[in-house]
Amino acid sequence: MRRKYAALPLLAVVLLCLAAFSGCGDSGGGTEPAEESLLFTDDLGREVSLEGVPERIVSASPACTEILFALGLGDRVVGVTDYCDYPPEARSKPSIGTFSSPNTETILAQEPDLVLATGLEQLEFLGRMDEMGIPTYAVNPNSFDQTLATILEIGEITGAAGSAQDIVAEMNARAVDIARAVSAAEAEGKERPRVFYEIFYENNAWTAGSGSIISDLVRMAGGENIGDADSSGYYEFSAERLIAENPQVYLVGSGSMFDPGDITARSGWERIDAVKNGRVYTIDENLVYRTGPRLIEGLEAMHAALYPED
Repeated sequence: MRRKYAALPLLAVVLLCLAAFSGCGDSGGGTEPAEESLLFTDDLGREVSLEGVPERIVSASPACTEILFALGLGDRVVGVTDYCDYPPEARSKPSIGTFSSPNTETILAQEPDLVLATGLEQLEFLGRMDEMGIPTYAVNPNSFDQTLATILEIGEITGAAGSAQDIVAEMNARAVDIARAVSAAEAEGKERPRVFYEIFYENNAWTAGSGSIISDLVRMAGGENIGDADSSGYYEFSAERLIAENPQVYLVGSGSMFDPGDITARSGWERIDAVKNGRVYTIDENLVYRTGPRLIEGLEAMHAALYPED
Protein backbone atom coordinates (compact mmCIF):
# COMPACT_ATOMS: atom_id res chain seq x y z
CA MET A 1 0.00 0.00 0.00
CA ARG A 2 1.08 3.59 -0.58
CA ARG A 3 -0.35 7.04 -0.25
CA LYS A 4 -1.98 6.60 -3.53
CA TYR A 5 -0.64 3.15 -2.57
CA ALA A 6 -0.51 0.28 -5.07
CA ALA A 7 -2.42 -2.84 -4.06
CA LEU A 8 -0.22 -5.49 -2.50
CA PRO A 9 0.54 -8.26 -4.03
CA LEU A 10 -18.58 -25.02 2.39
CA LEU A 11 -21.11 -25.55 1.58
CA ALA A 12 -22.53 -22.15 0.83
CA VAL A 13 -22.97 -21.06 4.45
CA VAL A 14 -19.63 -22.42 5.62
CA LEU A 15 -17.77 -20.83 2.72
CA LEU A 16 -19.46 -17.53 3.45
CA CYS A 17 -18.50 -17.76 7.11
CA LEU A 18 -14.95 -18.63 6.09
CA ALA A 19 -14.82 -15.51 3.97
CA ALA A 20 -16.09 -13.50 6.93
CA PHE A 21 -13.25 -14.69 9.14
CA SER A 22 -10.55 -14.11 6.63
CA GLY A 23 -12.76 -12.83 5.99
CA CYS A 24 -4.43 0.67 16.27
CA GLY A 25 -2.17 2.65 18.07
CA ASP A 26 1.24 2.58 19.63
CA SER A 27 1.96 0.94 22.97
CA GLY A 28 -0.51 2.26 25.49
CA GLY A 29 -3.04 3.25 22.81
CA GLY A 30 -1.20 6.34 21.55
CA THR A 31 -1.40 7.42 17.92
CA GLU A 32 1.03 8.99 15.51
CA PRO A 33 0.57 12.28 13.72
CA ALA A 34 -1.03 11.88 10.31
CA GLU A 35 -1.33 14.19 7.34
CA GLU A 36 -4.65 15.74 6.42
CA SER A 37 -6.65 14.63 3.36
CA LEU A 38 -4.68 11.51 2.54
CA LEU A 39 -5.45 9.34 -0.46
CA PHE A 40 -4.95 5.57 -0.13
CA THR A 41 -5.50 2.68 -2.54
CA ASP A 42 -6.95 -0.47 -0.98
CA ASP A 43 -6.38 -4.11 -1.95
CA LEU A 44 -9.10 -3.96 -4.61
CA GLY A 45 -7.56 -0.92 -6.27
CA ARG A 46 -10.20 1.44 -4.87
CA GLU A 47 -9.07 4.95 -3.96
CA VAL A 48 -10.04 5.93 -0.42
CA SER A 49 -9.74 9.49 0.82
CA LEU A 50 -9.43 10.21 4.54
CA GLU A 51 -9.48 13.54 6.31
CA GLY A 52 -6.80 12.85 8.91
CA VAL A 53 -6.71 10.00 11.40
CA PRO A 54 -10.09 8.20 11.64
CA GLU A 55 -11.57 8.46 15.13
CA ARG A 56 -14.74 6.41 14.57
CA ILE A 57 -14.14 3.06 12.87
CA VAL A 58 -16.58 0.33 11.89
CA SER A 59 -15.19 -3.15 11.23
CA ALA A 60 -17.15 -5.38 8.86
CA SER A 61 -15.00 -8.48 9.46
CA PRO A 62 -13.61 -10.37 12.48
CA ALA A 63 -10.06 -10.23 11.11
CA CYS A 64 -10.14 -6.44 10.84
CA THR A 65 -11.62 -6.22 14.33
CA GLU A 66 -8.77 -8.31 15.75
CA ILE A 67 -6.22 -6.12 14.01
CA LEU A 68 -7.76 -2.92 15.33
CA PHE A 69 -7.83 -4.17 18.92
CA ALA A 70 -4.28 -5.54 18.66
CA LEU A 71 -3.16 -2.10 17.56
CA GLY A 72 -4.76 -0.55 20.64
CA LEU A 73 -7.67 1.08 18.81
CA GLY A 74 -10.53 -0.61 20.61
CA ASP A 75 -11.77 2.72 21.94
CA ARG A 76 -12.18 3.97 18.37
CA VAL A 77 -14.21 0.97 17.18
CA VAL A 78 -17.89 1.96 17.04
CA GLY A 79 -19.34 -1.06 15.24
CA VAL A 80 -18.56 -4.72 14.55
CA THR A 81 -20.27 -7.75 12.99
CA ASP A 82 -22.00 -10.50 14.94
CA TYR A 83 -18.98 -12.73 14.24
CA CYS A 84 -16.53 -10.37 15.94
CA ASP A 85 -15.95 -12.19 19.23
CA TYR A 86 -12.24 -11.62 19.83
CA PRO A 87 -10.89 -10.08 21.88
CA PRO A 88 -13.74 -10.39 24.41
CA GLU A 89 -14.02 -6.59 24.53
CA ALA A 90 -15.20 -6.61 20.92
CA ARG A 91 -18.45 -8.27 21.97
CA SER A 92 -19.49 -5.11 23.82
CA LYS A 93 -19.35 -3.00 20.66
CA PRO A 94 -22.55 -2.13 18.75
CA SER A 95 -23.51 -4.74 16.18
CA ILE A 96 -23.83 -3.80 12.51
CA GLY A 97 -25.34 -7.19 11.66
CA THR A 98 -23.85 -10.14 9.85
CA PHE A 99 -20.83 -10.29 7.56
CA SER A 100 -22.97 -11.09 4.54
CA SER A 101 -25.62 -8.45 5.26
CA PRO A 102 -24.28 -5.51 7.28
CA ASN A 103 -26.99 -3.03 8.18
CA THR A 104 -26.13 0.16 6.33
CA GLU A 105 -28.54 2.28 8.39
CA THR A 106 -26.91 1.09 11.61
CA ILE A 107 -23.49 1.88 10.21
CA LEU A 108 -24.61 5.34 9.10
CA ALA A 109 -25.99 6.04 12.59
CA GLN A 110 -22.51 5.45 14.03
CA GLU A 111 -21.14 8.30 11.89
CA PRO A 112 -17.91 6.45 11.05
CA ASP A 113 -14.83 8.13 9.61
CA LEU A 114 -13.75 4.77 8.21
CA VAL A 115 -15.23 1.32 7.52
CA LEU A 116 -12.92 -1.68 7.14
CA ALA A 117 -14.22 -4.51 4.95
CA THR A 118 -12.96 -7.75 3.43
CA GLY A 119 -12.19 -8.17 -0.24
CA LEU A 120 -14.35 -9.54 -2.98
CA GLU A 121 -16.95 -11.15 -0.70
CA GLN A 122 -18.34 -7.73 0.23
CA LEU A 123 -18.41 -5.98 -3.15
CA GLU A 124 -22.12 -5.17 -2.94
CA PHE A 125 -21.63 -3.78 0.55
CA LEU A 126 -18.67 -1.69 -0.64
CA GLY A 127 -20.86 -0.25 -3.36
CA ARG A 128 -23.52 0.78 -0.83
CA MET A 129 -20.89 2.44 1.35
CA ASP A 130 -19.59 4.36 -1.65
CA GLU A 131 -23.10 5.54 -2.48
CA MET A 132 -23.48 6.77 1.10
CA GLY A 133 -20.16 8.61 0.95
CA ILE A 134 -18.58 6.60 3.77
CA PRO A 135 -14.83 5.96 3.31
CA THR A 136 -14.46 2.18 3.14
CA TYR A 137 -11.12 0.40 2.87
CA ALA A 138 -11.10 -3.23 1.67
CA VAL A 139 -8.37 -5.72 2.55
CA ASN A 140 -7.94 -9.04 0.75
CA PRO A 141 -4.97 -11.09 2.07
CA ASN A 142 -4.56 -14.63 0.72
CA SER A 143 -1.27 -15.58 2.36
CA PHE A 144 0.71 -15.13 5.55
CA ASP A 145 2.89 -12.41 4.02
CA GLN A 146 -0.14 -10.59 2.67
CA THR A 147 -1.63 -10.70 6.16
CA LEU A 148 1.47 -8.96 7.49
CA ALA A 149 1.05 -6.36 4.76
CA THR A 150 -2.62 -5.90 5.72
CA ILE A 151 -1.69 -5.20 9.33
CA LEU A 152 0.80 -2.59 8.13
CA GLU A 153 -1.84 -1.07 5.83
CA ILE A 154 -4.39 -0.71 8.61
CA GLY A 155 -1.71 0.68 10.91
CA GLU A 156 -0.81 3.26 8.29
CA ILE A 157 -4.32 4.50 7.56
CA THR A 158 -5.22 4.70 11.27
CA GLY A 159 -2.07 6.53 12.35
CA ALA A 160 -0.69 3.50 14.18
CA ALA A 161 2.18 2.49 11.92
CA GLY A 162 4.60 1.97 14.82
CA SER A 163 2.39 -0.51 16.59
CA ALA A 164 1.68 -2.33 13.33
CA GLN A 165 5.40 -2.66 12.68
CA ASP A 166 5.93 -4.12 16.15
CA ILE A 167 3.19 -6.73 15.64
CA VAL A 168 4.48 -7.68 12.21
CA ALA A 169 8.06 -7.94 13.46
CA GLU A 170 7.02 -10.38 16.19
CA MET A 171 4.87 -12.46 13.82
CA ASN A 172 7.67 -12.58 11.27
CA ALA A 173 10.27 -13.59 13.86
CA ARG A 174 8.10 -16.49 15.01
CA ALA A 175 7.53 -17.53 11.39
CA VAL A 176 11.29 -17.47 10.80
CA ASP A 177 11.76 -19.84 13.74
CA ILE A 178 9.38 -22.29 12.07
CA ALA A 179 11.13 -21.91 8.71
CA ARG A 180 14.44 -22.74 10.36
CA ALA A 181 12.97 -25.81 12.04
CA VAL A 182 11.53 -27.02 8.71
CA SER A 183 14.87 -26.46 6.98
CA ALA A 184 16.66 -28.37 9.73
CA ALA A 185 14.25 -31.30 9.37
CA GLU A 186 14.77 -31.37 5.61
CA ALA A 187 18.56 -31.26 6.12
CA GLU A 188 18.20 -34.37 8.27
CA GLY A 189 16.52 -36.12 5.35
CA LYS A 190 12.95 -35.87 6.62
CA GLU A 191 10.33 -35.61 3.91
CA ARG A 192 7.48 -33.17 4.20
CA PRO A 193 4.39 -35.03 5.43
CA ARG A 194 1.46 -35.18 3.03
CA VAL A 195 -1.36 -33.21 4.65
CA PHE A 196 -5.11 -33.03 4.15
CA TYR A 197 -6.95 -30.07 5.68
CA GLU A 198 -10.69 -30.48 6.23
CA ILE A 199 -12.84 -27.37 6.32
CA PHE A 200 -16.24 -29.02 6.28
CA TYR A 201 -17.68 -32.53 5.95
CA GLU A 202 -20.98 -33.84 4.67
CA ASN A 203 -20.66 -37.11 2.73
CA ASN A 204 -17.49 -35.65 1.22
CA ALA A 205 -14.86 -33.36 2.71
CA TRP A 206 -14.27 -29.78 1.67
CA THR A 207 -10.63 -28.78 1.53
CA ALA A 208 -8.34 -25.88 0.64
CA GLY A 209 -6.67 -25.54 -2.76
CA SER A 210 -3.42 -23.90 -3.72
CA GLY A 211 -4.99 -20.45 -3.86
CA SER A 212 -5.95 -20.45 -0.18
CA ILE A 213 -4.45 -19.12 3.03
CA ILE A 214 -4.65 -22.69 4.36
CA SER A 215 -2.34 -23.97 1.63
CA ASP A 216 0.16 -21.23 2.38
CA LEU A 217 0.16 -22.09 6.08
CA VAL A 218 0.57 -25.83 5.44
CA ARG A 219 3.57 -25.12 3.23
CA MET A 220 5.13 -22.76 5.77
CA ALA A 221 4.51 -25.31 8.55
CA GLY A 222 6.52 -27.89 6.61
CA GLY A 223 3.80 -29.94 4.94
CA GLU A 224 2.69 -30.84 1.43
CA ASN A 225 -0.95 -29.92 0.94
CA ILE A 226 -2.86 -32.63 -0.93
CA GLY A 227 -5.45 -30.00 -1.80
CA ASP A 228 -2.92 -28.18 -3.98
CA ALA A 229 -3.95 -30.49 -6.83
CA ASP A 230 -6.64 -27.85 -7.46
CA SER A 231 -5.99 -24.13 -7.72
CA SER A 232 -9.39 -23.28 -6.22
CA GLY A 233 -9.57 -21.58 -2.89
CA TYR A 234 -11.95 -24.17 -1.39
CA TYR A 235 -13.57 -27.18 -3.03
CA GLU A 236 -15.18 -30.58 -2.48
CA PHE A 237 -12.90 -33.63 -2.21
CA SER A 238 -14.55 -37.03 -2.53
CA ALA A 239 -14.16 -39.60 0.22
CA GLU A 240 -12.92 -42.15 -2.31
CA ARG A 241 -10.24 -39.79 -3.57
CA LEU A 242 -9.22 -38.89 -0.03
CA ILE A 243 -8.76 -42.53 0.95
CA ALA A 244 -6.75 -43.11 -2.22
CA GLU A 245 -4.53 -40.08 -1.55
CA ASN A 246 -3.89 -41.48 1.94
CA PRO A 247 -2.60 -38.41 3.84
CA GLN A 248 -0.04 -38.89 6.58
CA VAL A 249 -1.43 -36.00 8.63
CA TYR A 250 -5.10 -34.98 8.84
CA LEU A 251 -5.88 -31.44 10.01
CA VAL A 252 -9.40 -30.21 10.57
CA GLY A 253 -10.74 -26.80 11.50
CA SER A 254 -13.15 -26.73 14.42
CA GLY A 255 -15.17 -23.99 16.07
CA SER A 256 -18.41 -22.08 15.65
CA MET A 257 -18.61 -22.85 11.91
CA PHE A 258 -18.03 -26.59 12.06
CA ASP A 259 -17.76 -29.44 14.57
CA PRO A 260 -16.04 -32.37 12.84
CA GLY A 261 -16.99 -34.93 15.49
CA ASP A 262 -14.98 -38.15 15.62
CA ILE A 263 -13.25 -38.38 12.25
CA THR A 264 -11.76 -41.77 13.07
CA ALA A 265 -15.27 -43.25 13.28
CA ARG A 266 -16.16 -42.40 9.66
CA SER A 267 -16.60 -45.39 7.40
CA GLY A 268 -13.46 -46.08 5.37
CA TRP A 269 -11.35 -43.53 7.22
CA GLU A 270 -9.64 -46.36 9.13
CA ARG A 271 -7.66 -47.05 5.95
CA ILE A 272 -6.01 -43.64 6.01
CA ASP A 273 -2.48 -43.57 7.45
CA ALA A 274 -3.18 -40.40 9.44
CA VAL A 275 -6.01 -42.24 11.24
CA LYS A 276 -4.05 -45.48 11.63
CA ASN A 277 -1.13 -43.63 13.20
CA GLY A 278 -3.11 -41.27 15.41
CA ARG A 279 -2.17 -38.19 13.43
CA VAL A 280 -5.53 -36.44 13.25
CA TYR A 281 -5.34 -32.95 14.74
CA THR A 282 -7.99 -30.32 15.39
CA ILE A 283 -7.06 -26.69 14.75
CA ASP A 284 -9.01 -23.73 16.14
CA GLU A 285 -10.59 -22.37 12.96
CA ASN A 286 -10.26 -18.77 14.10
CA LEU A 287 -6.47 -19.11 14.16
CA VAL A 288 -6.24 -20.00 10.49
CA TYR A 289 -9.27 -18.39 8.84
CA ARG A 290 -8.92 -14.94 10.37
CA THR A 291 -6.10 -13.12 8.64
CA GLY A 292 -4.93 -11.06 11.59
CA PRO A 293 -2.38 -11.12 14.42
CA ARG A 294 -3.39 -14.60 15.65
CA LEU A 295 -2.56 -16.19 12.29
CA ILE A 296 0.93 -16.90 13.64
CA GLU A 297 -0.66 -19.04 16.36
CA GLY A 298 -2.41 -21.05 13.66
CA LEU A 299 0.88 -21.53 11.83
CA GLU A 300 2.57 -22.67 15.03
CA ALA A 301 -0.27 -25.10 15.78
CA MET A 302 0.07 -26.60 12.30
CA HIS A 303 3.83 -26.98 12.65
CA ALA A 304 3.44 -28.66 16.03
CA ALA A 305 1.02 -31.16 14.45
CA LEU A 306 3.31 -31.87 11.50
CA TYR A 307 6.50 -32.15 13.58
CA PRO A 308 5.40 -33.25 17.07
CA GLU A 309 8.93 -34.34 17.93
CA ASP A 310 10.33 -30.78 17.63
